[in-house]
Amino acid sequence: MPILLDTNVYLFAMRSEKGAAFFERQFLPLVFQTHLSSIVVEELYAGALDAQAIGLVERYVGVLERAGRVIAPTFSDWKEAGKLVARATQKETSRKSKVQQMLNDILLALCARRIGADLFTFNREDFQLIQRYKAFSLKVLYQR
Repeated sequence: MPILLDTNVYLFAMRSEKGAAFFERQFLPLVFQTHLSSIVVEELYAGALDAQAIGLVERYVGVLERAGRVIAPTFSDWKEAGKLVARATQKETSRKSKVQQMLNDILLALCARRIGADLFTFNREDFQLIQRYKAFSLKVLYQR
């Protein structure tokens, strides 16, 4: 089964030796199943504010990019994301601003669904909210 990693999984790996060891143990064996979202790439580069950070991002991104396993939201994904934001905003009025800020997570979930991937994240709350409106395979990670 394909896998897709949320931005926070890469950030955890890049920010500490503990995170890097976790990433290598958990996800290196799955490298041939791993896909990379263009959404995650944007978020990683947006947060890479120095040469060292850029180098780390390029290390993680480059392998999957060269392997041709990059996935991007389609027009249908964008349409579905807009509909999902509207539904969630109507039903979860107290979380309106939160839901509207979750567009990248919604698009990531829709991409995972489209390719039949397990989506791995540390962000349980936001992705479980998305699951209330659209089914997809979610694997929540826990930092130990």
